[in-house]
Amino acid sequence: MHKHIMQSENSIIYSIMIQVLTFISLFCTIYGTHSISLYGDVLKDKDFFIKSFPWIIDNIGGELRVEYYLQGSGRYSIPQMCVLKELTGNTYLQAQYLKCEAQEKSSSFCLCESGIDPYYFKECVRDGGHFASLAAAEFTKIKLGITPLIDLGSQSTVFEVTDEWYLKKICTIFGDDQPLGCVKPFQCNSTEVWVDRKAIAHFDKNCYEPPVEIICK
Repeated sequence: MHKHIMQSENSIIYSIMIQVLTFISLFCTIYGTHSISLYGDVLKDKDFFIKSFPWIIDNIGGELRVEYYLQGSGRYSIPQMCVLKELTGNTYLQAQYLKCEAQEKSSSFCLCESGIDPYYFKECVRDGGHFASLAAAEFTKIKLGITPLIDLGSQSTVFEVTDEWYLKKICTIFGDDQPLGCVKPFQCNSTEVWVDRKAIAHFDKNCYEPPVEIICK
């Protein structure tokens, strides 16, 4: 009887140890991801958000966590940061959404394409004034006044370079453990093939881009 109790206790202890190890592994996977900060105005820095940033993310997005401090009018930067907040954990969808916005497609279309729930989005926008003030405060700390700009930490920033150099500079944060996207990046996005690529995800196949109406007075 005593032997069976001991075996049962050992089994429980072993089970708990497995759960703890699994949690530690998951914790390291999530929080071991390298982080960068991005400062930019989506409607001003269109080329970067349409071509450069999606290409960077296509290469190493799975290895990165991006903190966004979007500049420009709060009328569009606050809604944009609300969407990015909802898409936390998926840099690919974040890049897809920002590309859609930079192409000046309708907000409803970009939301639909990203799979965002409009109800929670509206709540965030209503209460999200702090996003604009936080982005402005963090941008002031950089003391450069240039966008787009990527902060790599340790007083290291990268701006006004080619797409390839953006990628190379970001890849330095990985040290000797370079992701495949750093060692062998995808074809440069300056080709027509990249421009014509379809979005990486469509949650709603009926996403509709309303026609632009021109009103003559």
